Amino acid sequence: MENNKEYRKFLLNAKMSVFKYLLTVAFLAFVNWLTTPYYWWVLWVIGGWGIGLSLNLISQYYNYKLESEE
Repeated sequence: MENNKEYRKFLLNAKMSVFKYLLTVAFLAFVNWLTTPYYWWVLWVIGGWGIGLSLNLISQYYNYKLESEE
């Protein structure tokens, strides 16, 4: 039972992180389109933050897996 609760907590944190990422990137893409449509600087944000988000989610997943095995 405790394992299921921890898994749901992990999923909720992962979903919230991805939601914040998508919401912020969409806003920044809109600002980029309005201000400098000839240079898409938002791609640097998408790439950098995307790499960081991916590594964070992988790290959280493996931490969850290690804790659930104990």
